[in-house]
Amino acid sequence: MPVSVFLMSVGQVVLLGAFVFEGNALLKLKRFGQNKAAVIAASLILLHFLGLLYSSDFAFGWHDIRVKAPLLLLPLFIAGSEPLSEKFFHWLMALFVGAVTVGTLISMGVYEGFIPTRHGVRDIRDISIFISHIRFSMMIAFSVFLTVYFFYQAFPAWVKTVWMLLGLWLMVFLFILNSLTGIVLFLCVLVCLSFYGLFSRRSRLFRIAVSGGLAVLTAGGCLYAKSLLDTDTLVRMPVPVGEKTALGNSYRNDSLGSMRENGNLIWMYVCEKELEPAWNTRSLMPYAGKNKKGDDLRFTLIRYLSSKGLAKDAAAVQSLSDAEVKLIESGIANVRYAGRSALSVRIMETIWEFRSYRQGHDPNGHSVTMRIEFWRAALGIIRSHLIAGVGTGDVQSAFTKQYDEMKSPLDKDHRWRSHNQFLSIAVAFGITGLLWFLLALFYPPLSVFRRFDYFYFVFFVIVFLSFFTEDTLETQAGVTFFAFFNAVFLFGRTVSARLPAQV
Repeated sequence: MPVSVFLMSVGQVVLLGAFVFEGNALLKLKRFGQNKAAVIAASLILLHFLGLLYSSDFAFGWHDIRVKAPLLLLPLFIAGSEPLSEKFFHWLMALFVGAVTVGTLISMGVYEGFIPTRHGVRDIRDISIFISHIRFSMMIAFSVFLTVYFFYQAFPAWVKTVWMLLGLWLMVFLFILNSLTGIVLFLCVLVCLSFYGLFSRRSRLFRIAVSGGLAVLTAGGCLYAKSLLDTDTLVRMPVPVGEKTALGNSYRNDSLGSMRENGNLIWMYVCEKELEPAWNTRSLMPYAGKNKKGDDLRFTLIRYLSSKGLAKDAAAVQSLSDAEVKLIESGIANVRYAGRSALSVRIMETIWEFRSYRQGHDPNGHSVTMRIEFWRAALGIIRSHLIAGVGTGDVQSAFTKQYDEMKSPLDKDHRWRSHNQFLSIAVAFGITGLLWFLLALFYPPLSVFRRFDYFYFVFFVIVFLSFFTEDTLETQAGVTFFAFFNAVFLFGRTVSARLPAQV
């Protein structure tokens, strides 16, 4: 799952073969049909078939159904087969952690240059070469909590040490990957587990420890956020340098432009006549080209100089150190980003994106603010097709039309779908389909579990929260991850293996 999209498909073909050729296929189908929770979980694929009836683009619709086939096949195979023993179930979870760990090691090989890739590593998230870095980060976060479970089992000390080291490595790699979604999901699960422990344990000492931990985490988070937001919001203009540069060229001054870096207006004291030749003498990456992140190098340079409170002219470019030139080439647009962790830089960039977007500037190339445009388009489609949506096959064409109608500032290459699973369902199937989706999501666990289950709780929190910022079920990796573990945890374990995991 974490290392090959092709093998995900092969794995499901193997499960199909086992389901058919090991015999008792009719008994398995009957067992599945009698499992009401499994049938409701698998009914999501029926929703997509119904949506095909009022679609005009059958090619897109059939492709979407093929991608989402695991929603039917995995519950069918797993609920129809004999449940796994507790021992086999634990081996399966350990195998998944091992596969994710292998994926992280391969990614580190890409990061260090030992494993070449076609386009190189322009962004740290490019090191996830098999599946989306966001889907990979979800699997990593889930695996961390699996290592916690195994650490607390009755294993010899050396085995516990191995599980502890694996968990620590996966946590470290999660931050190396710098997926804000994965990190937030990991922290959310941690907080949710802490609250569960706080209200479920009777030990006063335990409650005090958890309360203290949550208080420290909250205080630390607030202080961390303050350190990132601690930028002057007042305009701090560079020291007046007159109307012309030292070389006698005129500045361009746009005092009405609201974009800032560290409080300094970006488009004040700009002389691009000097910037381009000055930069091209300092770097082999052309001024009119792209930086290593694929963004306009010109804009990165202007932002960086603004963050230092400098005029944007030849003298300012010449004042940059060689290290600063390399930072600009790598896509660093603010002097405050230098020396900070990748996570801090990612959060600071996101804050800048939001401020820029609210001021009416271009959201293209910024993953967070582009999502706002995706959501606006999705909501516009839903308002026009409230009851039944546009159908399985017409989702893409509906978004294309909606972006044109709302005159979205997004470039054609950035006009993607909703990046929100709930909105994706509502666009395709309307409010009726969304209610069906919520039933298929919540009814199975509520009917199967009578008590807290550690595995399913961690898995469900990660997947459910991901639905708010990702269309998780619209990709093969995402839908396979959801359908497989949802079926295994709900229908694929013996009664003893379903008892609450003690951690």
